[in-house]
Formats: sequence, C-alpha cells, structure tokens
Amino acid sequence: MEKLIYGKLGQVKFKNLKEKEEAIEYLLTSENVDFNIHEDNQFQGAWGPEDRIHFKTLVGVPECLKRNMTAGNLGAEGRINCKELCEELREEHKKRTDKE
Repeated sequence: MEKLIYGKLGQVKFKNLKEKEEAIEYLLTSENVDFNIHEDNQFQGAWGPEDRIHFKTLVGVPECLKRNMTAGNLGAEGRINCKELCEELREEHKKRTDKE
C-alpha cells in the first residue's frame, strides 16, 4: 500500500493516492518550492536538525499541500516540516534526473 502519512507525528497527511501524486508532482516541478532546506535548529534549543519544504508564495499551491503547511518565515510564505517527505522527494528527484 502506498504511504499517505509522513513524519513521526504524522504531520503530513494525504487523503488518497491521487492527492499525494498531485503534491509530489507540484513539489518536484514548481519554481515556487525548495525542498532542500536543512536547518540546524538543535543549536537554538530544538530537539535536532530539521528538513523543510519552503514555498515562496501560496499562489497556485494545491490545497493538499496548504493543509499540511505551517507558518512561513522571512523567505517563505509557507513551509512543511517533515524530514521523511523531504528524503522521499530528494530520492524521486534523483531518479528523474538520472533518467535524463
């Protein structure tokens, strides 16, 4: 069965496979997204480092991603904090670029 829930706390959830596929395609192809953000938050009192997905703007972002976002920061209107999803995106991106 295809994975639809990501993160130790289930912070990213897709309702079905179609929704997940829409999200993955958007995340891998949009100029609006950076899924290679690594923050060393352990030096600021957090449990450990974080991998995040940053969205420059919310315009055009699929609802399935907006629903999983937290507030943005100085360089991003929204973000998703989920190392597990970021790792899957990097693997899929590598597969796609290796084929080219």
